[in-house]
Amino acid sequence: MGSNTGGDGERKASGGGSHVLLLPYPSQGHVHPMLQFGKRLALHGLRPTLAVTRFILATCAPDAAALGGVRLAAVSDGFDRGGFGECGDVTAYLARLEAAGSATLAELLRDEAAGGRPVRAVVHDAFLPWARAAARRHGAAAATFFTQSCAVNVTYGHVWRRRVGVPADKGMVRLPGLPALEPEGLPWFLRVEPGPYPAYFELVMRQFQGLEEADDVLVNSFHELEPESNMNQLSIRWSQFVMILVNSEFVDIIRRRVNVN
Repeated sequence: MGSNTGGDGERKASGGGSHVLLLPYPSQGHVHPMLQFGKRLALHGLRPTLAVTRFILATCAPDAAALGGVRLAAVSDGFDRGGFGECGDVTAYLARLEAAGSATLAELLRDEAAGGRPVRAVVHDAFLPWARAAARRHGAAAATFFTQSCAVNVTYGHVWRRRVGVPADKGMVRLPGLPALEPEGLPWFLRVEPGPYPAYFELVMRQFQGLEEADDVLVNSFHELEPESNMNQLSIRWSQFVMILVNSEFVDIIRRRVNVN
């Protein structure tokens, strides 16, 4: 598994802090928030590793100066030469991503432990719920990271719990913690049934499958931005729910989670 690091940030991140593995869904809108979060972890003395697909690592990985102390490592989505473009079919790609991703994530966790860098926590994208099992098998805590806003997550969550029917195209929709919404104000996936991309709709819904088993649930937001859009309204029980905008409060939660002393 290849890796890379970033200059002064590497020296700050290598001071003996616990090792946190970050696993984003392989698209820019998911990789970038996870990288920014990794930089914050590094500044707080943890040792973050960002695991991206081999295709991303070979074609568009950030240079060392932009990593801010975050190591890079490779996993596979099963299409190492061309990513999704090599596959072209959403359903087939997601199935291969889960199979190859699970296997290579487990391999990476073993390699890190063998190299004297055991991973204490895996922070995985909510689109990759299968990562929790791999983390647990290797003795790591598992935190689920939502890149979208709380309002969007809550809306999807109510659909998952069957409180909202799809398509939601018959007048105003009223959900706890949100203003009354016209159909046009809902995420596109909820206005069609199930639309031209049923596999993506299933991917969005699967974010909530087994979510109560996560050690932490992390959302890229902050309370003042979305004071009423609390994901606890989904009636999912978990040990920690944290609203964050890649900030130090969230980093402190992770530090407590991975602290083994």
